[in-house]
Amino acid sequence: MPPFKNLVPGFEVMRFDKLIEATVISRPNRFLVMASADGKEIPVHIHDPGRLEELIYPGNHIKIRKATGKKTMYSVTFCSNDDIWTFNDSRFHSDIASLFLDPGCRREVKVGDSRLDFQLGNSYIEVKSATLVQDGKAMFPDAPTLRGKKHLETLMRLMDNGFESYVLFLIFNEKARCFEPNTMRDPEFSKAYSLAMDRGVKFRFLVFSVVNNAIVFSGEIQDCRNLMKMNKSYMKHSD
Repeated sequence: MPPFKNLVPGFEVMRFDKLIEATVISRPNRFLVMASADGKEIPVHIHDPGRLEELIYPGNHIKIRKATGKKTMYSVTFCSNDDIWTFNDSRFHSDIASLFLDPGCRREVKVGDSRLDFQLGNSYIEVKSATLVQDGKAMFPDAPTLRGKKHLETLMRLMDNGFESYVLFLIFNEKARCFEPNTMRDPEFSKAYSLAMDRGVKFRFLVFSVVNNAIVFSGEIQDCRNLMKMNKSYMKHSD
């Protein structure tokens, strides 16, 4: 049996209080953003290794929260993306994913030289996230990821040994209408994604919106190619 619960859209998965609005000044490295808040320049941790070129640039607005860290006292929570907000803190992805999984899942399961996010019985589940959306297409990754490719290869090997393999994408951008691997940014991951899908690895794509500083489940979308096939089939049978 698939290890997933079916939750109704509109379900609030997480809420953040006491957020501070700030403005991006620069991004000195992958995990550090210099921001301006209340007229002061402050260092802010960002727990998202992606390029985030559409989100972290001088002048863009972000929402940060107080957090205990060795080098920073604040952490990026939400980023402005035109007229919406996206969630950008991967520390919470496992907790959010667990809400959609049946009870009893083991976390951080070692498989050979890889580590996958969940195991439940005969099923292994890896969690990925995306905020990049172009023309309604959610895209992953936004930076090359050898780790992501390795996870897909591990899931395919597990299938060869009789296990069920799943990838659960958490898409924190309500404008997403379908999902497509980002071939321009990482052709090798995209090849592995297509091969995994053809081999029977199952993919699910959950979309979330940000409403009043809360992350809300908006619904589920399809792979763009599968969606096109479904639309063509519908049009063929409706003629």
